[in-house]
Amino acid sequence: MSESPDRLMADPSFQLLLLLSRLELTQDHIRAVDELIPRVEDWDSFTRQASDRFVLPIVHSHLSRRWRDRIPEPYIDVMKLYTLRALQHNLNISAEFKHIVRDVLSPLKIPHLCFKGPSLAYQYYPEPAQRLCRDVDILVTRKDLPKLLQYALKNGYRAHDPKALTASEDSVAFVANHQKVVTLLSPRNVAVEFHTKIDNTGSVFDAQHMLEKRQPVTISSVDTWVMPISELFVYLCWHHTKHYWSRLHWIVDITAMQNHQDFNLNEVLTRAEHYSLGNTVRSCLEMIDFFSSPVRRNMEELTPNTRELVRTSILAMHGDVEFEHSLSRKKPTPDFSFAWQTSTAEIWQWRLLGWRRIFRPTYDTYVAWPLTRNWQWVYRCIRPFHEAYMRLGHKKNG
Repeated sequence: MSESPDRLMADPSFQLLLLLSRLELTQDHIRAVDELIPRVEDWDSFTRQASDRFVLPIVHSHLSRRWRDRIPEPYIDVMKLYTLRALQHNLNISAEFKHIVRDVLSPLKIPHLCFKGPSLAYQYYPEPAQRLCRDVDILVTRKDLPKLLQYALKNGYRAHDPKALTASEDSVAFVANHQKVVTLLSPRNVAVEFHTKIDNTGSVFDAQHMLEKRQPVTISSVDTWVMPISELFVYLCWHHTKHYWSRLHWIVDITAMQNHQDFNLNEVLTRAEHYSLGNTVRSCLEMIDFFSSPVRRNMEELTPNTRELVRTSILAMHGDVEFEHSLSRKKPTPDFSFAWQTSTAEIWQWRLLGWRRIFRPTYDTYVAWPLTRNWQWVYRCIRPFHEAYMRLGHKKNG
């Protein structure tokens, strides 16, 4: 990324996107939008950016309601067209969300926790369809994952990650023990991710603890389970920071939850300290205030941690997936994007012990040498040799 965060932040188009990336606009926001609209030079680029950053339905809603006559033709109609397509996609995901809970999880009586995506939208958005989603995320125990996968694969779902997954007992046992996320494609062609962890290493959030603390909720007449609002808020601050806040709809998530009647900042900060995420949550809150300001503020006013977060996030908001991956390669640990989020001891522990991941087998290992459940422990012993053999084979073929 050649441009600096300060220069990117000064762009009127980006400022306008930031201001419109919220469910409700104050009078100060409205006045700021009034001033920014005439300064936008490329409405085609603005529309693409809003779409790429998952906020086009909300942006279009604000602009069409108050500023329709001030948007050059045909861009407001183009935004409407893109928004209708996005809403149609969202309705498909919402239908799948209800189906997977009602027709797969409930009959099996599997304890589960829905998080992010559709469940978040239904809880905290007045119009859930405005919150764009890519998939459905569900947390289950490792013990329950095999029977869940078998049932789904026998009832119209297809393996996506790993693609070669089958419904055999040995196959589902392998992924339950060695893969923290398994993705299936539903008959509606919606990706459903079944998680046994909600972080990379399991050192930040205890999955069993999250399942024990879940709360019941009814969404569109379907009974399911979700995180308490304070737990979800802390999790989202961690998750979105892990991805450098590269999608603007994540800012909408945070502000929507802040405006909810059940939101309690003291409870959030208490839960953040419980997970040793106090620095992360406080910097996220400061960053949201910075981005929400109708008056452009100086980044130097921010605390050092937040300043680094804001600068990196601005770059990520303008970058592509490969740019985000390049940032990820600089992480101090798989679960934290910045050193200030965790302790020096944790960073050194990862540096010293992270090599153990070479013993973690992949589904390719299972496909190459299928073993029964009772013998799958052998994979951890042969994994380094299998990996060395595969890499040597690629070099020879190259």
